[in-house]
Amino acid sequence: DLAGSRPVTPSTAFRAASMTKSFTALAILKLRDEGKLGLDDPVHIYLQELKDLKYLTSDAPVLTIRHLLTHTGGFPQDDPWADRQLETTEEELSEMIRDGLSMSNVPGISYEYSNLGYTLLGSIIKAVTGKSYQSYIDSVVFMPLGMRSTVWEYGDLPAGIMAQGYRYRDGGFEEEDLLHDGPFGAMGGLISTVGDFALYAIMHLSAWP
Repeated sequence: DLAGSRPVTPSTAFRAASMTKSFTALAILKLRDEGKLGLDDPVHIYLQELKDLKYLTSDAPVLTIRHLLTHTGGFPQDDPWADRQLETTEEELSEMIRDGLSMSNVPGISYEYSNLGYTLLGSIIKAVTGKSYQSYIDSVVFMPLGMRSTVWEYGDLPAGIMAQGYRYRDGGFEEEDLLHDGPFGAMGGLISTVGDFALYAIMHLSAWP
């Protein structure tokens, strides 16, 4: 924080951005292991708004959960547009889907990084569990691992913990506005500290062998 000359410490909280996608994938695989969904299930089973998704060809394969997980859903790469959508509401996301989503390819043909795809995975998690994406991740990852400084909404942190972002413009640094949480959080909304994120990394490292 330049205004208060506050340095970064191990307890400083940062937006984890696309590392959030690892948590989303973990949750989907957990639900798969519990028999609550299949990776090759059509996405429209869980998100009815996608039943009328317009594909680019008449013989295009139906969009599946696996496609979303592997960035092969056929959606165009959406950086940095998606990063500005964190405050989008559930209603606005549903309206966006109903209005029609752009496709750059048919599903399963090629890799194209899609934040929207992971946002849709978060919506699937909500549909399957009956909890918000954020609440589900809280209960199955944060709480069991003791990640007590990891949140979705920056206002839930004590004062002075969240790092302030800046943009360099006209010879000086200007503060970037912090965005609130919403359904796009499943692609990049996580806020965490180095100490908390280490607990998550240790969990993965301890899974092998």
